[in-house]
Amino acid sequence: MIQRSIAPDIFTYNSLIYGFCMHDRIDEAKEMFDLIITEDCYPDVVTYNTLINGFCKSKRVEDGMELFREMSQRGLFGGTVTYTTLIQGFFQARKQMVSCGVPPNIWTYNILLDGFCDNGKLEKALVIFNDMQNSGMELGIITYNIIIGGMCRAGKVEDARELFCSLSLNGVKPDVRTYTIMISGFGVKRFKQEAVALFRKMKEDRPLPDDCTYNALIRAHLWDGDKAASAELIKEMTSFGFSAEASSTFGLVTNMLHDGRLDKSFLDIFLTTERRIARLINLTASILVSNISVAAMKSTC
Repeated sequence: MIQRSIAPDIFTYNSLIYGFCMHDRIDEAKEMFDLIITEDCYPDVVTYNTLINGFCKSKRVEDGMELFREMSQRGLFGGTVTYTTLIQGFFQARKQMVSCGVPPNIWTYNILLDGFCDNGKLEKALVIFNDMQNSGMELGIITYNIIIGGMCRAGKVEDARELFCSLSLNGVKPDVRTYTIMISGFGVKRFKQEAVALFRKMKEDRPLPDDCTYNALIRAHLWDGDKAASAELIKEMTSFGFSAEASSTFGLVTNMLHDGRLDKSFLDIFLTTERRIARLINLTASILVSNISVAAMKSTC
């Protein structure tokens, strides 16, 4: 084909990769996969599924997971075949590792959990998570954060709250990210009071909130229509040296303009925000200038 100047398409590449994998020539399959990129062709879901399956059958599950992460980064989302292949490969590899006296470590599990949760496959992640718990493995806060985050993104905030509340029983202390995930989850579900209560508990019990935590609570207030509380939080976080996200500031400015008012103290904060030029000017400056001009014209009438 190449000698005749006929460029192979993705179907041709997929067939070759499948053939290599079927004959346990996984390294040649990977070379063919890499060639696709250099030939200005792009692997599709079938390409990834075939090679991931080949890696897992060759007991190279970590290579399969690496390919899975690459697949997600390119905006391709696997279906049932992808996830079933990974889970089967993972458990087979786990049995082999345990029989050899080398059990998989927590990082191996976390990579798999993170991949499933990021792709909206919470139920698959919970299968792995339950296996981790049943195996007697000592789970750290990173593992819990992954699962709590996956639950919140799946809209299962009550389940996330239940798991969050069980942390102390399991001897695990929530960190900044744990609180931020829960506050954000409450905000998305419009549970503003729960978000505020958890924010207060966080400040009392430590760790102290960071900029991500503040922005999560600001969004919760904005979704609830509480502009005053949002403005106060922006003032508070900037006094601690944090910067409000462009989306948070833009949302508050838009709401204030909709009501026909702009608080001067908030304008001062906007104009002195550390990252105002990089993060805010493109979103809000034109709105501010035009509305301030209108306000000035009205005041002269």
